[in-house]
Amino acid sequence: MGSWNTLHHFDDRKFYSEIVPDLKNDGQLLHKYFNSKFAKRILYRREDTIEKEIAEIIKFSRFLDKDFKLHETLYEIMTREKNINESYTDFIEKRFQDERDFENANGGIIESINPLLTLIIFSECAAFNPHLILGRTIFTDCVMATPNSTAEEIMDNFTNNGLGSIFYSSYSNCNGLINWVTNEDLQLLWMDKENIYSADADTDDYFSDFCTFIEIALENNLGVISGTNMNESTLKLIPSPLNLKIDVEELGMEYVINYD
Repeated sequence: MGSWNTLHHFDDRKFYSEIVPDLKNDGQLLHKYFNSKFAKRILYRREDTIEKEIAEIIKFSRFLDKDFKLHETLYEIMTREKNINESYTDFIEKRFQDERDFENANGGIIESINPLLTLIIFSECAAFNPHLILGRTIFTDCVMATPNSTAEEIMDNFTNNGLGSIFYSSYSNCNGLINWVTNEDLQLLWMDKENIYSADADTDDYFSDFCTFIEIALENNLGVISGTNMNESTLKLIPSPLNLKIDVEELGMEYVINYD
């Protein structure tokens, strides 16, 4: 069936100024949300393992890049070039083995980080509702960008992530975050707006809703963050930390919805 993907407003400035430093140092937010009422709905952790997991997450987070997306070891594995005297078969086998070794060593931590970071972000700096439906292929079928343009490069981040990312792709069938685009990059996207367009007349309504959603982000100095197969029944209960008032009915938006 594929994954169900959504796009949300996101305060990237707060994320980078307050949340990332905490996750790489004291981990106060980790303690707070591991023990929150919502954590019990999505984390399913035994209380006697929490301190160990928090220590592992902090240690792991220190190996993430400045954008808090790519793990330096995984990135090195994924981008290593073939040596001159190395056969292609050996090169591929070594990369697969290195990937497996990384997964064996860090897979459990990544599985812990994704739901916990989702909970922290939507409690501290992102609004679950209202959100833009990306669907399985709705966004990529409806919103086009001129090849090799700045707009195409930035829009790719709505549904994909880079080599070495610890997050999920939009077609992974996993549950968690995909990627985010900062307010600064949204400004660059809108400066190149002439290079984005609807696929055809039938997709004009979706394209219009997408544009309105991005314009709301820009007007409020926000970025956007995408997720896949989100835990909607829990995330909808979290009060939005963003001071946004969006009446989707008044704006006549069909593809920006509140999940009730």
